[in-house]
Parts: sequence; structure tokens; C-alpha cells
Amino acid sequence: MKSMFFRLYGLVSYGLGLLSLVAFTLFANNGFVSLGIWLDDPVVGAFGIDLPAAFMAGNAYLNNLALIALFGVQHSVMARPGFKSWLTKFMPAPLERSTYILGTALVIFILILFWRPMVGLVWQVEADWLRTLLHALYWVGWIVSFLATQMIDGFHLMGLRQSFGDGKPESQAKKLVTPGFYRFVRHPIQTGVVIAMLATPDMTVGRALLAAGVILYVAIGLYFEERDLIAEFGDTYRDYKNRVPALFPKLW
Repeated sequence: MKSMFFRLYGLVSYGLGLLSLVAFTLFANNGFVSLGIWLDDPVVGAFGIDLPAAFMAGNAYLNNLALIALFGVQHSVMARPGFKSWLTKFMPAPLERSTYILGTALVIFILILFWRPMVGLVWQVEADWLRTLLHALYWVGWIVSFLATQMIDGFHLMGLRQSFGDGKPESQAKKLVTPGFYRFVRHPIQTGVVIAMLATPDMTVGRALLAAGVILYVAIGLYFEERDLIAEFGDTYRDYKNRVPALFPKLW
């Protein structure tokens, strides 16, 4: 019975995690607007970064900054070893990662639901070929992130392997592997995110705020993640860090 519950919890968290990531990619590029037009459904079309699905009175800057901060705090705090140790005092260790994924999904859904539009333009590209290129680059960024997760065991990263591991130590173990993209940059998942956040022909004030917040989170989050990786893998990771750049590959 316990094993069945663990697996169900992991599957639900995994499913909501994937759904939230898909929703965020559509939200951040106003993809829900196009989807709503295609489905002839105005409700679906309302879930865009420049078209809020829920209205909240008050200052849009403060509202949106609070949502970005909520994402950053949840994503960073729950990933720290100290928090993980505290959390596993109250729940089985195999569910810790699934709980992190579940928390991330809930925060992303909250951000999408309560974001307020800020539609002033920072830049707008007119040339059709360049607009097409930037739209394509947006999806290239997310594809890079997705492929990078699969290169280091996406099921482990999303908590599914742990919840299905029946408490076996090998299902919890974290390994330092550097296949594919990881031979060129240390954090290709975040590389793809940064590309996606900046690749748009229509950079509104709202999207610029979201991009700035996400990129700031990436910078802060990587500082703590690198510190944790050095603590866990020692000189092995220090050598890797000295040889491979963090986000963008060397051009020479």
C-alpha cells in the first residue's frame, strides 16, 4: 500500500510538473492567445502574459514582482540541502523530490493565474523574417532545456525515479555526469531558459520584467547550486567548473 501511494504521489506530481512547464511556455510567449483563436475559445486565449486570466487590484509592478519572488524563493529554498533534510523529517525521503516538483507546479500556476499585464513596448521587431527567427529561437530555447533534462535522467530530476524506487538507495543517489550539452556548458537547462526569455519580437514591459526576474533567479540559483555541487562532489566538480563555462559555450 505504501509503495502504491508513493508511486501515485510521484505520478501526480510529475504530471502536474510537466503540465505547468507546458503552460508556462505558452503563457510567456502569448501562446495561449494563438491556441484560443485556433480552438475558438476566449477562455483559453485569456491565459497570456499580456492578457491576464484573473484580475487583481493594485499596482501591476508590485503584484508581478511578488509573483516572481514567490517562484524564486520556492525554487531556491526547496532545492537546498538544509531544507531537504528538514522536510524528510516529516515525509519519506523518496517523496522529497516529487514534493519539490509539486510545489514548483503550484507556484507556476499561481503566477499564470494572477499575472497582471504590462503592455508597454521595450522593443518590437518589424521584419517578418526576423520575427519568425525569434519565435523559432524561443522554442529552440525550451527544446534545449528539455533535452538537457533527459541527458541527466529526466525521471530522476522530476522525482519519478525516487517515488518508484521502493526506498532503494540507488534510486536516491545523485551522480555527476556530463553527457551531450554538458560537455559545453555546465547548466544547459538554464541556458535554454535564458534564450527563451529573451527571444521575442515583441518585448513588452511585462515580459521584460518576467525575463529579468527569471534571469536574476538563474544567476542567484546557480550560485547556490554550484556551492552545493562542490560540497557534494568536491574536486571532481571543481575540475569540471574550471574546464567548462556555466551558461554559454566558448567560441574559441
